[in-house]
Amino acid sequence: MTGAASNGEGLAEHPLVAVYPGARVPAAEVDTHPLSGPDGILQIHVTRYPVEPPGLMWQSPPSLTVHLMAVEPRPWAETQARIPASWTEDRRRMLATEHAEQTMLVASASVVVEHAGDRPPLLALDRLRRRRAAAQVVGVIIDDRTVLAWLSTSDDFATASGYTVTMTADAEPGPVSLYPSALFGWAQWWRDRADILIDERDVSIGELPPPPLALDIVEAWRPYRITLSGPERTTFTRLPEPPRDWDGPEDH
Repeated sequence: MTGAASNGEGLAEHPLVAVYPGARVPAAEVDTHPLSGPDGILQIHVTRYPVEPPGLMWQSPPSLTVHLMAVEPRPWAETQARIPASWTEDRRRMLATEHAEQTMLVASASVVVEHAGDRPPLLALDRLRRRRAAAQVVGVIIDDRTVLAWLSTSDDFATASGYTVTMTADAEPGPVSLYPSALFGWAQWWRDRADILIDERDVSIGELPPPPLALDIVEAWRPYRITLSGPERTTFTRLPEPPRDWDGPEDH
């Protein structure tokens, strides 16, 4: 791909070198490009680009619609407990720095994903949504074919409404970490089309309908048919804050 020169003063040139399909990266700028498929199913072409180093500003070309996607890191205490005793202090500090940088990226990401592990997926999704209230989409990876995702339809962080939906590959496993990004791309596509059809006003995110029954997620020209099942309107309310003088539960 060719580099995209910036138009603004002080903005750096971005190389636009896509992340190799299947590569595991903790964060990426994801471009979603919707196209009408030959069988009437909407195709969402997804392409990941590396996150630039902190402080490097760049302006994406108008042909791209990018958002930040990040993987929720494990709690630092859990990661720290797994560090081998043979590691040097420099290596430990490097890991701590990487963990802190990932935590900062997740806090500002539009899409956040994590693995459910041995937790019930709905409980994991609920906790992730509360932890990352600024995200537009959160997704919990259940296995190599399935993701439980939540798509926001509200700008209110205190009481966040949206759709919970299960996204499953029909045949071979697809790029599960990109399913939530594709859902986000569909929401952007729907609002753009609605704005064109209803030219008297801007369509709000609260008017978003339930997700479609199926999408084709395409990475590097390879399509994966994804079924979206069990869409449910869900509202997460913020948990009450403990009193300022509360020191935790008393021992009995």
